Amino acid sequence: MYFRISNTATKEIMEETTNASFEYPNLYRPQIIINGLNEVTIPIITMEAQSEISFAIWGLLPEKYKEDWTVFQNISNTLNLHEAAMNSNLWYVDALKNRRSIVPVTGFFTSIIKNGASFPYYISLKSDKPFYLASIHNILEDGFITCSLLVGEPNVFIRNYQNTVDCMPILLSEDFKEDWLNKNTSLDRIKQILKTPTKEHLQANPIAKELFNKDISYDSLLLPYEYPHN
Repeated sequence: MYFRISNTATKEIMEETTNASFEYPNLYRPQIIINGLNEVTIPIITMEAQSEISFAIWGLLPEKYKEDWTVFQNISNTLNLHEAAMNSNLWYVDALKNRRSIVPVTGFFTSIIKNGASFPYYISLKSDKPFYLASIHNILEDGFITCSLLVGEPNVFIRNYQNTVDCMPILLSEDFKEDWLNKNTSLDRIKQILKTPTKEHLQANPIAKELFNKDISYDSLLLPYEYPHN
């Protein structure tokens, strides 16, 4: 389960990278750690508004859902949805056909259990620039957007830095952005994109274990941390 992402890019870099403008620019703040378990909003670009960076509540809700976000997340955690489930008849599959989106981030986190201890890693591009995570979204009756990140099989690189889950967020390259957000793209093509390995050049840095404390965040948290050999 992936429930922490990072977005340290400035508003200007986010807009330049995505070729889109914030719908509400004063609401954006770079964040070292965004913890989805706390009902947070994250930047998103949707099929409906491809030239805008909107904000979505992380954790997909059904379109006509009327109860609190926390109530639904206690029933079914939808921070992540596996791409393999998109072949089912579950309620959120329609969003893959009709409400695809991308979430720009600067990184996400993995962890390894080794010698009876856990060690976190920060995954980002070698360029440190923002990149896209594939997502789906729903728009509630009050106009709020809710979304879920799509996850799939981990690649060889990520397997070196995690052994707690057998999935990873699906990175969407710039080459696929147009097709992914195009309402006329066939479902077969969409599923093909989800299975296509990313061309992005990733890096993994070990970071301090304060990551595991959801109440701690400081500017140097993402810097490489050297653990003593054990």
